[in-house]
Amino acid sequence: MHIIDQGGGIVSVLFTRSADGNFISSPQIIELAETLDIVIGGKDLRAVVVAGEGAHFCNGRVGAKGLTQAADIRDDLGLILAANKRLRESPVPFVAAVEGHAFGFGCGFATQCDITIAAADANFALPEMSHLLPPLVVLSYFGKFVPFKKAFEIALTSREFGAAEARDIGIVTEVVPPGTAMTRALAFARMIAALDPDSVRLLRRFARQVAGLADEDDARRGIDAMSIAIAARGHAK
Repeated sequence: MHIIDQGGGIVSVLFTRSADGNFISSPQIIELAETLDIVIGGKDLRAVVVAGEGAHFCNGRVGAKGLTQAADIRDDLGLILAANKRLRESPVPFVAAVEGHAFGFGCGFATQCDITIAAADANFALPEMSHLLPPLVVLSYFGKFVPFKKAFEIALTSREFGAAEARDIGIVTEVVPPGTAMTRALAFARMIAALDPDSVRLLRRFARQVAGLADEDDARRGIDAMSIAIAARGHAK
């Protein structure tokens, strides 16, 4: 992860595995959570911009290999909650700048941001079912942004969908020309930074509570179900 002070209370955080499309491993999710602790703990913070280094936002999570016990699988999946917790409990808005792929974890993280700017040629997907895994953790909050039938279809089919559809179903705020997502995200962050900070913080906290984004109970239930299913599959082999 790379932190850039953009000035004026704006900090950007970059996924930095550009050589492999910014896949994120379990240790790197821990690093992301620790990075967000540093950023959110900074003085006079007004907004956080999240982007990917290189061509892609984030191609998804690569979980720990060889886990067969439900408790170990649960701990590995639980790392996702640690990163999401920082975003959820941040006092300031998160703005995502999506170029290229936002798959799996990347799709989920971009969805959860308060503002998501996507390049017109960006692609999103929840590919877990194509890897024989139901994306229960992502659905625990994806389904709060997207109507049930559309969320279920996207999760079921693992299909890729573009920025325009992502905007239409409610997980993208604006679609911009390719190569300009970061520029527009920073401009939006500067607009946020120019507003009264106490009002922005109150608005964010209340809006997320009303939208059902204030806790992780559904995500924990999803992790429990996935852990048991994955462990049973491993033992069956």
